[in-house]
This record gives sequence, structure tokens and C-alpha cells, in this order.
Amino acid sequence: MRLRQPRNNGLLPISLPPLSCTPLVAVLVANYNYAAYLAESIDSVLHQSYANFELVICDDGSTDGSRAILDRYRAADPRIQTIFQENTGQAAALNAAFKISRGQIVCFLDSDDLYAPEKLASITEAFAAVPSAGFLVHKLIRVDAARRRRLGEIPLAYALPSGWLGASAPLDAPWLPPGMPPCSALCLRREVAERIFPLPIGLRAFADTIIQALAPLITPVAALDRPLGQYRIHGANAAAVSKLSKSHLRRLVDFDTELWRAWRAFLAASSCKHPMPSEPPSTQNTYVYARFRGDPAAKDVYRAFVSGPRFRGLPAMYRAFWRLSARLPDGMFRKAVKLVQGQRSAKLLLARVLRRIRGTKDVQYAFDRPDQRACPKAGKSAGD
Repeated sequence: MRLRQPRNNGLLPISLPPLSCTPLVAVLVANYNYAAYLAESIDSVLHQSYANFELVICDDGSTDGSRAILDRYRAADPRIQTIFQENTGQAAALNAAFKISRGQIVCFLDSDDLYAPEKLASITEAFAAVPSAGFLVHKLIRVDAARRRRLGEIPLAYALPSGWLGASAPLDAPWLPPGMPPCSALCLRREVAERIFPLPIGLRAFADTIIQALAPLITPVAALDRPLGQYRIHGANAAAVSKLSKSHLRRLVDFDTELWRAWRAFLAASSCKHPMPSEPPSTQNTYVYARFRGDPAAKDVYRAFVSGPRFRGLPAMYRAFWRLSARLPDGMFRKAVKLVQGQRSAKLLLARVLRRIRGTKDVQYAFDRPDQRACPKAGKSAGD
């Protein structure tokens, strides 16, 4: 099923200046009480094969010993800068790190994730090889808390997004292209980052979602179709929904509203020709929250969700699930939502099965022509 979308919404990609042959790469980290993983994340950056980087870490009011770790690393390596602030959320922490960074390329790293040793070399070569692209994404490997077990790739069931998506993007609500990876797999040219930052400080968590939603509306996306990092699953991830508490779901509903406001403000200031909606649409989070509260209006919320733009923007597999969910009794509904929105092994197995049934293969992306490259030694690993 094709999305209903305008033929030409008026969005145009920005022009990007050439990169230097060895651009400075800024790696931005927001940390909050991840002392158990922080040293490994920092080491994964310090052990890169590409040396021209700065590592800017903002500690968001940790109380678990993170500061001692950061002080030790900062004293040992001048490429590391640290910021300490009261706990104000992920967006505010990334804003603080971005403000003092200088890199021509901006990368992000969750403080419980890791980079592969060739990550920065690969992404600098890719940006040089695709000079029109200001947003680059790559795959990640899911691992358990101890990093002993590999739990599959991200994304599992979809190819990475690639190319200029802005002109045909549906603009009735915030939209994330299928296959969009999380924070540690996102890389921006600075010219693109400056159009997104500062991030809305209301996004205390999931702040990377605004980057995922806005960057494809600004610039073409380049995709490196191989894992360049590890995404650690440990039960305390911000996206974990294993408990499905009402307070957690309320935060997700508030997040949807903050995301919608930021997306609407961005489009209102752009060249977009699409009329701007005045009210945020219903989402799967508003529907789940209504079901868990036992809200008598849950059926109305469901109908608004499945007839709205957020539903139409979901991949077909998820649209099928949410249609079925309305028929499930409450107990089965809770278990089903845990499977679909959680990080359990059953979800990973299901995604592999669906990928095989659909015959989905890894997509290879072609480079721009060699004579368009900024540096003569750029590799062949990404594309428009």
C-alpha cells in the first residue's frame, strides 16, 4: 500500500559545501547514570582507526560515579571535552555538547553503545563519496548487556532509508522512513545539524527522533549497509517497554506531542507548501495509553489513530498489528504490545522470519561518480 502523499510538497535539499579530505568529526554523547557502560563506549571512540575527532560528553546530572570516569578520561586525552549539568534530559544534554563542538561531521553515541573501530573512517569516506548527502545512517548489531550474545541487526526487517526523501514525504504528521536506525547510527553534516539544533528541551528522552524525522526533509540520506556499532540491550534502555506502566505510557504520549510541535515549527519555517495541521494526531501511544487506563473513549481514540496520518505512515506489518489489536482482550493486548514495542528475543526472531518470508535482501547503494568526490581515496560503501 502506497502512502497518500503530495506529488510535490515544495521541500528542496540544501546545498552543501565540499568537505576537507580529513574533516574533524564530532562525537556527541549524553550520559545519565550509565557508569557501568560508559568506559567501554568512550574506549570504542578512542580506538578508532580515524584520528581526527573530538569527543564531547555531557553528563546530565548522574549520581552513579560517571563523573569520576569522565574526569579520568578527560585528563588523559585532549580530544575529550566534558560538560556537567543538572538533570534536564537528553535533548538539553545533546544541545550543550553540540554548542561547544566544532566538527564538520556530527555523530551521536548513546553512552551504553559502542562504535566499531572503522566507524569514523567509513563515514568520512562515505560523506566524501556522496557529496550531496548531509545525513548518513548505518546498521547496528544488537547485543546483550555483557556483549556476549549477538541478537540481530538493526534494522532487521527493512532496508536502510536512502536517497532524497523530502519532496515525497507525507507531511500530515511527523514521519520516520521505515528502517531508520537509532541514535548511535546517525551522522550529520554540520550544515544539516545547524538546521535541527537546538533540540526541543521537552524531549527528555528519545531526542534522536527529531533528528530522524527532520534530517530526511533537509538533505538526501546516504546508507552504509553494514554494522558499524553495537546497540546494547540491558532492560534499562529508554525505549524499553517491558513494564508498560501508565506513567511510562504517559511520558510517551507527552513525547509524541513535543515531537509534533517541533516538526510543525520546522515545516512552518520551511518552503513547504503543505497546509499545517493545528492539532497533533492520535498515535499508537495515545491508543495504548487509553487502553491501559481503561478509558471508555479508547475505541474513539483507536478509530482516530487508524484513520490518521501517523497510522498511514507506519510500515504494513505494523498497520496489520494495530488493526488486529482492537480485537484482543486486555491481557492479550498487553502481551502483544510488549512483543511489538519491546526489545525481547521473540521480536527479533519474528522479524527474521518475516524478512525471510518476504525474501528481503540487503540493499547495496551505489556511490556518486568518482569524479564528484571531494577526496580521491574515498571508499565504496554508501550511496544516495
